[in-house]
Amino acid sequence: MFNQKKVYLPNKKKRKTKMKHQIILLGKDITSVYHGIKEFGPDCIHLLFTEQTRSIADPMYPLLPHTIQRYTYQTEPYNGNKVMEICREIHQKHRGEFTYHLSEGTKPMALAAFLVAKEKNANAFYLTQKGELVWLDTFEKVPTHSSLNNDEILRLSGNTLADYRDIKNLNAADITASLQIKWFIETYPHEHARVMKFFGIFCQRQSSRLPASKQLANDLKFKQKEGGLLITQRGKTLLRLPQPGGVSLYFKGSWWETLVANQVRIWSEEKTNAPEIWQNVIFQMGGDNPQAKNEVDVLVNNKQKLIFIECKSGQVTQNDIYKIDGVRETYGGDISRAVLASYYPLDSYLQEKCKDLQINLFAPANVSERINHLHKMPAWLDTLADELQL
Repeated sequence: MFNQKKVYLPNKKKRKTKMKHQIILLGKDITSVYHGIKEFGPDCIHLLFTEQTRSIADPMYPLLPHTIQRYTYQTEPYNGNKVMEICREIHQKHRGEFTYHLSEGTKPMALAAFLVAKEKNANAFYLTQKGELVWLDTFEKVPTHSSLNNDEILRLSGNTLADYRDIKNLNAADITASLQIKWFIETYPHEHARVMKFFGIFCQRQSSRLPASKQLANDLKFKQKEGGLLITQRGKTLLRLPQPGGVSLYFKGSWWETLVANQVRIWSEEKTNAPEIWQNVIFQMGGDNPQAKNEVDVLVNNKQKLIFIECKSGQVTQNDIYKIDGVRETYGGDISRAVLASYYPLDSYLQEKCKDLQINLFAPANVSERINHLHKMPAWLDTLADELQL
């Protein structure tokens, strides 16, 4: 009468307690589906899919315990009668306790399933974007007992994680060095511009091309050895970074990423349940080149909705904005957020481009404001984290 497929799993010992069944509507977001299963731990799940959502649950299956029995049923997005028919046959063929998860699917599907839930005296729930659970018979809202970590969310979106660094392990020496670089840029802007011009033109922005030492105009010099960096002018030290990562922090702009990551960590530590935050997240890209990778500067798990933060310490182009939008769509989907954290203010047309693509912009209004603007990030993140992405 309808398309049903049973997945046979390894033998289980018989339980004395009633089997727990969860009837689930599939839509475009598999994370809420997985969260509902993780929250209640059913023995058996029944997934109702349409032609459009046929494969949406595929990335979820490897994450589920092997003891969970799975059944799938094909229906139609606006055929409420068929949904009711499927739900009633599930109750007829199976015994135990039933719960309905109605966060996904079309409105007719959800209404039809809810009517059967009421008919069979079964509970039905909805998960909000803020990680709360709403019981649909009383509309009582309660917090969930479980949550999804970054790895689960990324795997559910079908992505392969190559590497990352937990923000808890942010190096204190790197933070100190990054603050020194920021001070140098703000105190000696012309000298900084001259060094970076040499790096861009003669080194093609590749640190491997940097000479051991170089004298520029106005007796401005820099030396680099074993990753350390020294910039002087007329015998006066302007910037000294003795640690091995100094060259990378300065020339690659990692200093700004480090300072942004530190502010995100400060924001996180103020929370009762500190959000999971990663830095230098590298994804393995698909396609013909298995070596190709994509990177996210800072990744925030905000109540199971990802925030991708791209940090730019120099000039921002329209291509940078398109890249941020592409990363958000590829690795987070519609319910995730994208942030451009820029050290310098953006031209008005770039601000409009961010607005058009729904990229949240954290940037100073003018050049002088950039000196203290970074300290506003924790309060700014509070506002962003509480906003709903509809």
